[in-house]
Amino acid sequence: MFDLTAAASVVGICAAGIVVTGVWLAIGRSLDRAVGVFAVQAVLVGIVALAVGLATGAAHLIVGGLLAIAVRGVIVPIVLVGILRDSPVRREADPYLGRRGSLLAAIGIAFVGVAGSREAGLATSLGASGALPAAIATVLLGLLLMTTRRKSISIVIGLLVFDDGIALAALSLTYGMPLVIELGIAFDLLILLVCVRVYARRMLVVFGSLSTDRLRNLRG
Repeated sequence: MFDLTAAASVVGICAAGIVVTGVWLAIGRSLDRAVGVFAVQAVLVGIVALAVGLATGAAHLIVGGLLAIAVRGVIVPIVLVGILRDSPVRREADPYLGRRGSLLAAIGIAFVGVAGSREAGLATSLGASGALPAAIATVLLGLLLMTTRRKSISIVIGLLVFDDGIALAALSLTYGMPLVIELGIAFDLLILLVCVRVYARRMLVVFGSLSTDRLRNLRG
């Protein structure tokens, strides 16, 4: 039987993996690899939901975990890979923050996540003490990506990492969200992907690039 102790171990391991993938995304430059690493992170979030659902008998978490793996871990990466195929750019060549600065910022964020969770004094579900610090760190890593990258794909990945952190926080504190909310989030995510696909294709036609710097020319 999948008990609470086993679930806590799985959640702790997955939480560590989520942070590691977030740090890699912060320092990596290859957009193709970034999509793959995000897919791994999304699958880990889904596994966390499955572990909590199996341990507590919450059917909505099991469904939510499978939904997260299918949508975040499969559909989203497929759409992002499709966008990259139409783009001549495969690397984040000139981000606002260099590789060394990104690494230092990512390490600092990991420490902030640990310190912030201790200061808040919040108990995590299933006794997985590493889940909440990992969730805080993942949220901050997502913000780091969104604010330091120039390519629209990287910014979208940062937004998705931010969302992964929110999902992990919900799982670590409250055993997840009701199924109707998770379905709504998945639907909103699919709508976001449609918009990203449309705007990315338009940027490639007009500017020949996915760099957000070209959008500055539209300012009056």
